[in-house]
Amino acid sequence: MKSLSGLIPWAVSIGLIAFIIITNDIKAISAAFGNLNLALYFTVTIPFLLILLFLESTFLYCGFKWIAGVGEYVEMIRVKAATYLLTVISFLVGLGGLVIYAKRRYGISYTLGTNIMLNELLHEVATQGSLAAIACLLLPSSLVPDNARNQVETVMLAGIIGIGFYLLCILTSRIFRYLPPRYRIIKVFNAFIDITLRQYAAFFTIKIVQNIFYGLFLAGMLYSFGIRPPLIAVIAFMQIIQFVRSIPVTAFGIGIDQIAVPVLFSAWAPVGAVPAGAGGHLLACSIIFTFTLFVGRAMLGIPFVSGVFKDIVEQKGQGQGE
Repeated sequence: MKSLSGLIPWAVSIGLIAFIIITNDIKAISAAFGNLNLALYFTVTIPFLLILLFLESTFLYCGFKWIAGVGEYVEMIRVKAATYLLTVISFLVGLGGLVIYAKRRYGISYTLGTNIMLNELLHEVATQGSLAAIACLLLPSSLVPDNARNQVETVMLAGIIGIGFYLLCILTSRIFRYLPPRYRIIKVFNAFIDITLRQYAAFFTIKIVQNIFYGLFLAGMLYSFGIRPPLIAVIAFMQIIQFVRSIPVTAFGIGIDQIAVPVLFSAWAPVGAVPAGAGGHLLACSIIFTFTLFVGRAMLGIPFVSGVFKDIVEQKGQGQGE
């Protein structure tokens, strides 16, 4: 049953792609690929993938060092890159791989490892919500077409909910900090009890920068196809796309991206680039976006897989011999 459950995200993604193929003009989408500005595409993609790895590894290092007291920075770069391959299945599977690594490498309990990953999820929600709400608030109304106002309002509301959730978690963790252990009935907050407010600020800052770069990356993809929505709108909408694609109902966001990008950015599609159902340029852009993240991150991860696996085996062997 577990092996079958792992196929569910792929089944959903395939179903979504089939629906998109049936309901759109494939010739128009294929033609749109001819408008891709390759020079701009590679100029944006290569730095983004490297900077993203650096930022995600930095957050991972801080999480393990501050919460569990283990880990080296260079090691976290290798481990994070290697687990990119697990995110092919889903974002949560990638986090699970990190928990298993921490257990076998350092003997960290699955509970503590899971709590470290929950800390990352909390700050993903917090920073995505903050960027979505603030960017929508700062977006000049003169730059928003009438048929995009509902998207802006929905994204802002979702962002406010994310901020509220984050503040609630921090407040609860501060309250739990002063309770005897036997009264800390909500175990999920155990990860946050010992985190200082300065560390919260550092975690938040790293994720803010990371998610801004995600927005800049999507803007680069859109601009490569001649689609030029306001940059601040791209940053805002990208946060919602990131949040939805991290939910493990599809494989690596395949299908989700192809629905979300045309829906959110249809108001800025080039004139004449909108066949029945959705913008051909926007669908082509969403395909390139997904493909780049999928292949680019896998290429970064492949060189590190054998080394990370060796670390786990050697450490496990040492532990058994002691």
